[in-house]
Amino acid sequence: MKKSLVALAVLGAFSGVALAEGGGVTVYGIIDVGIVSQNNAPTGTASCTGTGITLVCTPNTGHVTAFQDAQILPSIYGLKGSEDLGGGLKAGFDLEGGFKSANGNYNSSNGGLFGRQAVLTLGGDWGTVGGGLQLDPAFVAAIATEPRGMTDSLSSLAFWILSTLGNNTVLTGGIFDTNSVSYTYAGSGLYLGLLYSFGGVAGSTTANSAYSIGGSYTNSGFTVSAGYVEDKANVPAQNYTGASSKDDFVGVGYAFGPYAVRVQYAEFKFNYSPGPVDSGTAASDVKDIGVGFDWKSGANTVNFSYYRFKDDGSSPPAGVDVGGKTTELALLDTYNLSKRTAVYGQVARLKADSLTASSGPGASTFANGGIYLPANVVPGDSSTIIGIGMQHEF
Repeated sequence: MKKSLVALAVLGAFSGVALAEGGGVTVYGIIDVGIVSQNNAPTGTASCTGTGITLVCTPNTGHVTAFQDAQILPSIYGLKGSEDLGGGLKAGFDLEGGFKSANGNYNSSNGGLFGRQAVLTLGGDWGTVGGGLQLDPAFVAAIATEPRGMTDSLSSLAFWILSTLGNNTVLTGGIFDTNSVSYTYAGSGLYLGLLYSFGGVAGSTTANSAYSIGGSYTNSGFTVSAGYVEDKANVPAQNYTGASSKDDFVGVGYAFGPYAVRVQYAEFKFNYSPGPVDSGTAASDVKDIGVGFDWKSGANTVNFSYYRFKDDGSSPPAGVDVGGKTTELALLDTYNLSKRTAVYGQVARLKADSLTASSGPGASTFANGGIYLPANVVPGDSSTIIGIGMQHEF
């Protein structure tokens, strides 16, 4: 909703913000709060003995019920605005950050005030050019055919995040791309995005860099989307030899009346080490196939989804499969109390179909949900997750 300068001053943190002549500033955000209950939750460091195929782990038998924010949508705040420059040109900006509704702390990719987006754009009928911290175009395209619409829990979002973590704490790309320039076009059912993130490492044209391409097209109820993103490690060598991440996907969807179905295949490679000659090895290589079905009746929408995740990554000694397989069945019911407020409930069953190791994003495939992640699970072990919550957009 539009806020005047007086209202912005009352907020305190944004005092001094000026409106561009002929434009305006919009304050927006989302708050998502709820409660989650899960069995077989981690009770501490898993107790495991043996190695390789003889690895035996004590099951996670704990049960936890806790406050949980961002089950469906991220809790965020932001400022955005635009100015008509005439001649079909428009300048704009978007500053966006995340927070934890449980305690009010920052919850952004880099922990900053605007750690999700800080982008300046110039656009027209021909498309939009942007620069700064931006949403990755491949990720944007993936949302169109992701079985659950890329909800913050129990979707493939967990692997987009885990496969692009730098130093295990900061998202280096794949969702939010720093130091980047982009071109996007959206119109007539078509979305196309291209992005390059500068590495800024002396002596190297590739270290710490990233590039991404994503697109989707919708016509007569049919949707197709595809994308690819690669993030390179901070290795100051002209002949790139460092580990990186590679994410790619392809998906289709069809909406008919109150129903919709989406199918997506994705692959997430973490610690991918091509070397001077591409050897194709990855510490974690999660292959994900998901199917989602929606049914909408009035203000109520039901989503039923199925996922199967398989980690084909390898680690020393080379060629040893360190990953496991997980299947997930999830049911989500969302009821819109208004255009901006909704309540929801969800239940999911996750089963570890084969041995899961202790490192990489596929290591905790047992709980793809992004809520509680058991460290090691026993083949055949299962977990049930039940959550309720409420979300409000402003």
